[in-house]
Amino acid sequence: MRILPLLLTLAVLPAVADAQGRPNTRQGFWIGFGFGPGSTGLDCTQCDDARANGFTGYLRLGGTLSPKLLLGVETNGWVNTASGADEDMEFGSVVLLWYPKAEGAWYVKVGLGGMTMMTSDSVSGDKIEAEAPSFSLGGGYEIRTGRNFSIVPFLNILVTSPASFKLNGIPAGSNEDISMNLVQIGAGVTWH
Repeated sequence: MRILPLLLTLAVLPAVADAQGRPNTRQGFWIGFGFGPGSTGLDCTQCDDARANGFTGYLRLGGTLSPKLLLGVETNGWVNTASGADEDMEFGSVVLLWYPKAEGAWYVKVGLGGMTMMTSDSVSGDKIEAEAPSFSLGGGYEIRTGRNFSIVPFLNILVTSPASFKLNGIPAGSNEDISMNLVQIGAGVTWH
């Protein structure tokens, strides 16, 4: 995982050099997606600090409100298989992307939505499901490589409020609130 930032940097350097002279203009409909490693964790007083690593990605699309402001919808996903259990976490959000400069490459993203999580244990046959409202914060840098095309290194952090759980379809109570989080890092592409 430590070598990933170095590999991403080396991968985008040629695109940065090629992008000189291509302004980051934004108008109308846009769509983008990205992939990379992701890490999930639980937040509660009795939870350990261990995180689960897996594969993650996002898909988002929307419209341009102004050259500095985009509004859209985004879905984020994370998958992992460990010790006979298949795990997945999915987020759906309404997102707002803000660019400090109208033709700038940097953006900050905020979003509100919901999360669903499912773990299926092939050994015991148990299935755990969870749902919760969620909030996201992220950012990225659009490296314009074509008139309407950018390569986008990104970082997203998604967190939930306390989740409601089901074990094999039956609501499962807990003595404390348990919230979840997902950290994504990777590279994507965007068409404006």
